[in-house]
Amino acid sequence: MRTVNIGDLKARLSAHIQLVRDGEEVLVCDRNQPVARIVPCHLEDRSEQEQRLVARGVLAPPLKKRPASRSWPEPPGNVSDKAMEQVWREERERR
Repeated sequence: MRTVNIGDLKARLSAHIQLVRDGEEVLVCDRNQPVARIVPCHLEDRSEQEQRLVARGVLAPPLKKRPASRSWPEPPGNVSDKAMEQVWREERERR
């Protein structure tokens, strides 16, 4: 994991993002105090709908993969992106 202070991150953002694209994590520090972590986002195994929602900031992908031994049934029907956004927005507002 690479460590970078905010000033250097701002000055060389593209280079740090390329490191993340290559699979490396970047620990962001403010005056040498960790404040955030930039991690690769692997969405290749996600549906097209999930990828669009993640790209728009509506859905956050899980940090850990579900064990292969667990399987979840596919939900019935076809729910639009707009409907799911509304449900998630309402859930967040209730928190």
